[in-house]
Amino acid sequence: MALFLIHMVEYFELYWYQPEPGIVHDVMFFLFAGKAYAIFALLFGVSFFIQMENQALKGLDFRARFAWRLCLLFIMGYLHGLLYSGDILQVLAISGLLLLLLFQQSNKVIITLALLLLLQVPLILHLVLTILEPSLANSQPWHWSLMPKNFEVYANGNFKELLVTNSFDGQFGKWLFFIESGRIYSVLGLFLLGLFVARQGWFSKVEQLKKQMLIAFVITILSAFLWHACSSLSQPLALTGISLWLFNNIVNSYLNLSLTLAGILLFCLLYQLSIFTRLLNLLAPCGRMSLTLYVSQSLIGVPIYYGFALSGFQTLGQVNSLLLALVLWAVQMIFAHLWLIKYKYGPLEWCWRILTYGKTLRTQTCAQRLTVAESEAELSGDNR
Repeated sequence: MALFLIHMVEYFELYWYQPEPGIVHDVMFFLFAGKAYAIFALLFGVSFFIQMENQALKGLDFRARFAWRLCLLFIMGYLHGLLYSGDILQVLAISGLLLLLLFQQSNKVIITLALLLLLQVPLILHLVLTILEPSLANSQPWHWSLMPKNFEVYANGNFKELLVTNSFDGQFGKWLFFIESGRIYSVLGLFLLGLFVARQGWFSKVEQLKKQMLIAFVITILSAFLWHACSSLSQPLALTGISLWLFNNIVNSYLNLSLTLAGILLFCLLYQLSIFTRLLNLLAPCGRMSLTLYVSQSLIGVPIYYGFALSGFQTLGQVNSLLLALVLWAVQMIFAHLWLIKYKYGPLEWCWRILTYGKTLRTQTCAQRLTVAESEAELSGDNR
């Protein structure tokens, strides 16, 4: 939902072709920009652990199958990226390989690497280098020179030109942005943090950890205020050029991380209250088919804003875009509820699962599931 709201207000990236600063943009970006993808990344780490653990309980090593699953996700992401270059699926797929490499490492190794990545150590080293070497001060991020050309195609090109541009330049620009801005390090760090949190079983012990979570929530909110205040330090430090850009990215990364963790903690705490449980459960079907909804949002939004179709980036404006996003999200929620009444998986989730396991999935009756369970019990020697 948050990704969709940001994408709509951002005109699926064409906002940056002709920016329109205003209250809607500022509020939406403060609430969701840099946080939506972060929650996506953390939950990817959590779901990775759940899948690996469930298969391990069956005596299966799921790493090879999960690697294939990531390959499929990358292919889907690339195809999606032909329409919308800001696709996040490819980033999740490539970053997921790190989880496979580190899955058997100790919690100490996992959390140490997560902290180093979330602290943006590579960006800090880059910042120090630009300060120590004055000749680098006036350089610019590489993606700054590439993205305007892409935006021109999105705004004025036809559909074929869009596909050709996004076949490489659009994807390349996205990856450059993720690397140069430090966003890729946040994704990797949150992957590992999600794996660590899942190993501890914290999400299944929220009731017992409410006091600790409340304290952590207060700490994250206070840290957010701290990092917001630090954003004004660039003037006393006399930073300019790329040094200023790197400093702002590091501070914003810390601010977004604080607010992301605060949002997750608040969600967990509110979910313990019955009134919020019922309200938040309305979102559950959307979570069960988030891949389908995410891709369909681009199928809807890109034609609305891009030049090959309605060119809405020129006429809709921020307020109308936000209102339209809320209406379309409500439609997607209804669709998810209705779809999952009849089907177990969303359309793309079903395809992804079939391609992962290489066989057709059929819904089992209770009797069939009981027979399978009894067979598994016999094979394991469990006669209970």
